[in-house]
Amino acid sequence: MSVRLVRLEDLQPREKCALEQKLATFYQAPPSVYHEIADQAGAQYVAELQPFHCDLVRRIEPGMKVLELGCGTAHLCPQVEQAGGWYLGVDHDEQLLQRNRKLFPRATFLRLGAKVNQQFDVVASLYTIEHVVDPPNYLDTMWKFCNSDGLIAVICPDFVDGAGIAPSLFYGKTPRRLRQKVRSMDVADAIEHLVDLFWRTPRWRRRARAEQPGTFWINLKPRVLSGAPYSIDADAVHLARLKDIVDWFENHGASIVITSHSMKNVPKSVSQFNCYVVARKPSQK
Repeated sequence: MSVRLVRLEDLQPREKCALEQKLATFYQAPPSVYHEIADQAGAQYVAELQPFHCDLVRRIEPGMKVLELGCGTAHLCPQVEQAGGWYLGVDHDEQLLQRNRKLFPRATFLRLGAKVNQQFDVVASLYTIEHVVDPPNYLDTMWKFCNSDGLIAVICPDFVDGAGIAPSLFYGKTPRRLRQKVRSMDVADAIEHLVDLFWRTPRWRRRARAEQPGTFWINLKPRVLSGAPYSIDADAVHLARLKDIVDWFENHGASIVITSHSMKNVPKSVSQFNCYVVARKPSQK
């Protein structure tokens, strides 16, 4: 069985550690196409293509300090600067950060784990939380960096309630296409593929949708770590869900400013696969 999906609370410490180590190794030397794909988002800041990104940028006012966790190629940075904000991006790839420093000299870029002795008016995460083994811990980090009465924004896929199946899932014993398995006469792999596709995965999805909000699901066997060529989100380990993220914020006393469900005029091509939430951290009295 290739499909191994568990609730975070059922994830064993050794499994969590092993998965984090595999991801760290992958991100130390990602495929060249990895950042090329991410770069494409920089030219798509229009409401028809990226309504959530555009809504986030509209909330940035002159003088605001903005932190992006998992900044990647930092396509949010010029948008923040154009709005009059100051940008700090954090990521794990030092070479990528050096590239960002040359492209955006007015911004600051730090490696993950570097000491940051300040808080921010806006803390953002754009398509990063799905690559995190411990999503509540990640959200807690965002929370700690956010000012009192500041905004925390998350954009990510919705792999539970959305229309699509997580690209990091693969079926059968290997991540090959079913056609390849049939052509190579690998009957056992092909049969296992069909069982995973038509029974195990739909069964998991029904169960996941029936779970109470706050259940974070983890994929222990993302396809890119099993030998498959890289494609978008083939490395996703957290099967993100809007309800889980909203529940976390509400349990911490935040007020929900907007979500992809309450936002109007979102193209169906975006809304059926992605989710967005902006939460306001409560004021300190």
